[in-house]
Amino acid sequence: MSNIYEIIDSLNLGEAETHKIQINLINNPEKEERLLFALTNKNNDAKTRFLESFLETIPDEHQVLKRSLEEITEVKKKVRLLENELYKTKFTVTVTHEVGKNVLNTASPTLNEIFSFLKSETPISLDSLDTTSLPQYCKNEDEVQKKFIKFFNSLKGRIKCNIIDTSTSNWLKDPIGKIDISIIDGSQVLWAHLISGIEIKQSLKNTTLYHEAIGQLVDRFQTVFRMQRGRRFIIGAVCCDNLIEFIYANSELKLKRSGLLELSFTKQTTGMQMLLNMLSSNQHQLGYSPPKDHEALVGTSGFTYENVLRQADNGRGSLVFSGFINSKKAVLKASMDLNNELKMLEILKDCEYIPQVINKGLLSDGRMFIVTTPAGVHLEAKKHGVKGTLKALRDVMKALKFSHEHHIYHRDVSYLNIVYKNQRGYLIDWGVASNTSDLVNAPLTGTYLFSSLPVLNCFESGVPHTYSVNDEIESLFYVFMYIACDGIVRWRKHSDLSTSVAIKYNVMICPFEFGRHLVKYAYGEFHEYLLKFRDIIFPYGSDLEKRNISIEEIIEIFGDWINELE
Repeated sequence: MSNIYEIIDSLNLGEAETHKIQINLINNPEKEERLLFALTNKNNDAKTRFLESFLETIPDEHQVLKRSLEEITEVKKKVRLLENELYKTKFTVTVTHEVGKNVLNTASPTLNEIFSFLKSETPISLDSLDTTSLPQYCKNEDEVQKKFIKFFNSLKGRIKCNIIDTSTSNWLKDPIGKIDISIIDGSQVLWAHLISGIEIKQSLKNTTLYHEAIGQLVDRFQTVFRMQRGRRFIIGAVCCDNLIEFIYANSELKLKRSGLLELSFTKQTTGMQMLLNMLSSNQHQLGYSPPKDHEALVGTSGFTYENVLRQADNGRGSLVFSGFINSKKAVLKASMDLNNELKMLEILKDCEYIPQVINKGLLSDGRMFIVTTPAGVHLEAKKHGVKGTLKALRDVMKALKFSHEHHIYHRDVSYLNIVYKNQRGYLIDWGVASNTSDLVNAPLTGTYLFSSLPVLNCFESGVPHTYSVNDEIESLFYVFMYIACDGIVRWRKHSDLSTSVAIKYNVMICPFEFGRHLVKYAYGEFHEYLLKFRDIIFPYGSDLEKRNISIEEIIEIFGDWINELE
């Protein structure tokens, strides 16, 4: 189990007892971590006995003051928010199923209203399409996916958007978000350019699959509203090869749905016409407006804008574009202060595994900008395989070795800060890097999913921490694990950092828990190398102070693994 609330739900406690414990923890969040630790490694009977004892310490209702209606309502809100946060931090069938079930219980079908949203100015009739080559029967979800992609390909030239299969690769990143079909404005699958999405299942008559599909789609909607500032609504769909349902959500996540509709590729049905209308309609009808961030690039010498890679509300105020300079693919990064990054990249300019600055200056709005090459892609297990991933991470270690030799620590080694181009890995984003002489006084920073255990412990306690080689390589190990598991890690952010730290510590230090995580989430070809890498990172188990990781040795080990795969 990955959190205290799931542990409580899994045990044979009565509904009233379960509710009483959960409310007590919500009102006293400082107890969550202690209770989680107390239950770790106990069998279910022992957990139940412990929670029964814990119940005895909670005052009965007659012993406390009667809460006002407002207080009770506030508690209920906290419960709902907590449940939503737990849903959003997981990617399991159980969780998405529950989200979908909740949508169906709270949103009544409003077919006519959703149909009115999807009235196309340039409608496409099924009769005008050749669907004779489409298979009549699909045995599994993969075949259904291929059938839809083949159908969507037949619409090229008749619709303005791009429809991309993102079921197994090319998925959304920063943050990771998987959806079967992405409807995109442009050529790259990016949150800023996502018009809508479609979730596909083998069957929607299967209640679990039906609920799961809706839950996955709604989860992506939540991220869209966070990543596209000002977007007011979105309309997407869930379908199999004979049924479809359209889901509407506004920015407050108030939902409407069409109800299940018949979908046929051989005869005109309301479901098929609405799907064709959705794909051929004006993108504004689906709530999408193209980002305008690139307007600040007017007058920027030599750079031709292509896409928004990252918008300015990502927490550091930076804005990142892909484009071209002198016909060469490049990345432009803009921020109010890029002085530290420019300084670091100047010192490290002779390293072939670190981006090169080819232009710099000021935008029309006064922000600094730098243009760097290469413009790579983020690693994916299915696309790059274990060999490509090992090559890229070995190159990143060479970049770290070079930077450490020049007395510089990156301090934010993470999945999104590594790109791959022409069989080579690059370590990017040196904005929070520090010189060795400044490390003692440098503020803690990093991406919590990939931060080392010592850094996380200091984040939690507020105690200063001096970054070391151990921290940077441990972070790289988490990147390797993240890639191998397609972004599914059990320590994804919970209601508080301490819970995430406890889960991460448990998975890393306990061999059984680590193995269980690999079996459940990681591609099989990665298992051997993850196990070996873990033994290098944690040679003395929980004694983290004793270890002394050598980048040179790991680079050599990675080289041996790569040669074995040649």
